[in-house]
Amino acid sequence: MADDQSRPKRNAGFIAVARAWCIARAASLSGAFLALRIKVFVTLTAAGVGLVVLSGVFVLHLYTSQVETLIKARATSLGEVLGNSIRHARAPSDLQFIVDAVSGSSRVDLVAILDSGNNILAVSRPEWRGLSAIDLPDPAVRREFAVSVKQLERLPSADAKFADFMMPVTSPSAGEARKLFFRVNVDATLTGLQQTAWSIVVWLAAAAIVSVVTIFLMMQRLVIAPIEILRDYAERRGATKFTTPKGPRDEIAIVAAALGEAFQMTNENESRIALLARTDSLTGLGNRAHFKMRLAQELAADHGAVAVMILNLDKFKDINDTLGHDSGDVILQRTAEILKNCHRGGDAMARLGADEFGVILTGISGPEEAVEYATRFIRAVGAPFRIGAHEIHQTACVGLTIYPQDGRDPDVLMKNADLALSRAKLEGASACILYRHELHLRAMERNSIERDLRVALSQKQFVLFYQPKVDIRTGRISGAEALIRWQHPERGLVAPDLFIPVAERCGFIAEVTKWVLEEACRQNRTWQDAGLPKIGIAVNVSAVDLRRPDLTDIVANTLVRHQISPQYLELEVTESMVMRDVDVVIGTLRRLRSLGVGIGIDDFGTGYSSLAYLKRFPVKRLKIDRSFVRDIADLRDGKVIPKVIIDLAHSLSVNVLAEGVEDAEQLEILRNLGCDEAQGYFLGRPMPAAEFELFLRHAPNGLHPDAAIRNATAVVPSVPLPLRGGSAA
Repeated sequence: MADDQSRPKRNAGFIAVARAWCIARAASLSGAFLALRIKVFVTLTAAGVGLVVLSGVFVLHLYTSQVETLIKARATSLGEVLGNSIRHARAPSDLQFIVDAVSGSSRVDLVAILDSGNNILAVSRPEWRGLSAIDLPDPAVRREFAVSVKQLERLPSADAKFADFMMPVTSPSAGEARKLFFRVNVDATLTGLQQTAWSIVVWLAAAAIVSVVTIFLMMQRLVIAPIEILRDYAERRGATKFTTPKGPRDEIAIVAAALGEAFQMTNENESRIALLARTDSLTGLGNRAHFKMRLAQELAADHGAVAVMILNLDKFKDINDTLGHDSGDVILQRTAEILKNCHRGGDAMARLGADEFGVILTGISGPEEAVEYATRFIRAVGAPFRIGAHEIHQTACVGLTIYPQDGRDPDVLMKNADLALSRAKLEGASACILYRHELHLRAMERNSIERDLRVALSQKQFVLFYQPKVDIRTGRISGAEALIRWQHPERGLVAPDLFIPVAERCGFIAEVTKWVLEEACRQNRTWQDAGLPKIGIAVNVSAVDLRRPDLTDIVANTLVRHQISPQYLELEVTESMVMRDVDVVIGTLRRLRSLGVGIGIDDFGTGYSSLAYLKRFPVKRLKIDRSFVRDIADLRDGKVIPKVIIDLAHSLSVNVLAEGVEDAEQLEILRNLGCDEAQGYFLGRPMPAAEFELFLRHAPNGLHPDAAIRNATAVVPSVPLPLRGGSAA
């Protein structure tokens, strides 16, 4: 019974320990944070529960041993008393008297004396007297009475409150062996022992709880609290001061000191890295990230108008290429010092790119003040200075935008300043451009054209128009210039002046030039196969094309593919193109000329070409720019420059073509000056291939130029073409 009553308590203890272990295990497996105080508390609780359980097991074992010992001792004492009494009994009536005397005790429930045949000689229950053991109504008692023993033995009992014993007794007077059976009531004994055991268990549990709490509080003060402070210190990365409880330094204080040093070094390194991340190492100014951060701060403060200025050094790449990058670094450092010396208090400066600087002008009264400061910066940068033996005249251009009238977002303002700077670069050195909304619209237009160009290349929306070139002396059609047009599905015909610069900027120009070469050669082959006069077709190429190492191969393959003789193809380049990377361009032009392809310089006289370089160029034709032809009828000096160009070209055995001829007077003057060829609206507008074929088919040979032109244009339908002659690149 005692074992059955203690089993639920033991199960509860095991369940509590298992539950605590499962919680800790689940937390460790899941990776969740589990506070140290919880771990310590769970560990101490588990240890306390374990101690209580072990104590309970020990008390249970002790309780069981004491019960058995006590019951057996009492049974032995009672057995000896009864045995002695039975042995000294002289008559059977004495046996019943002994039984009745013993059964009156509250601790004895049943006493019986049996002979060797299991007949009842005396029994404490009157109804069983005179019966044999086999006649008893209680089967359990019948079985116990039938047991034979040699000494005092405890018999199995169905009721835990009683303990049954059997012992042999020899009576000298009767001369026979007898058996003594007695049943002892042990309920009071068990109850007392159980109370004692439970008292011990309760005291042990209380002692365990007190010990756990005491140890936990001590660990809380000595270990857990300092570690939690250390944890907070680590989480704040040393932002708070670590304080340990009073007393000598321990391992936690040593760890805290090491962490403090590590955090200090880390914070210093992070601050240094953050500063480097926002600073340009060469000039000491802020970088683009710093500039945007300062601009956002100024806009958030909203202290009035703010100007964003972006300054770009003109031709900085040329300085790097000619004087070296060290000289370029000196110029950048000088520019940074100028900005530092010229800025007002509260202004912010940064180096935004390789040769770009940004300035935030705060507290300005309006655009006029911003332009005044920008002009001051430009003048300061433009002051001459020396680098070694070289005197430098550095120039700069500036783009300006104003908050809040031009925008309220840092990114928008910087974009607007970039747009203004792009316009300033087009204006030339030392230009200062204030942002206008039209610049944004132009940028949107360029982006739209760039987007549509991708579609135009894939859907072949380009067409070629051809403008005739006329021999001034004979009036014969000597050639034609292929002029690209974009047949846009929504805009209609788009002039090359709009989309060619965009194609050059976004990298499409190579594909465009390749298509123009292919189409011009294919069309010329078609005209030659149709029996039309063989004429040369001029195709414009860009500066990007001239730098391509495979341009010669592309031209040669195109000529071979369409079976066109190189003498019927001419490539036109502008004067400014050939002056960029002169050695590279000369090499490309010579390779093309060696194929037999003609080379023409377009817009001659508007650039800055050197006569020495002109002698090196393998040029077949110079084209006088239309600006000189337009003024040629001026009675004062309009003929001077065309005359100089014509004489110069003839001295170098180079033909001269005048473009932009609009009337007969201009044509007559050019003929008198000795010009070889002419091109313009007076001689023929740019026209599609089919119309040019009619023009070429009906153009007479050998007539006076004016008569030839009148006869040719009379057979060609008049088609309104609003687009003036342009270039393919």
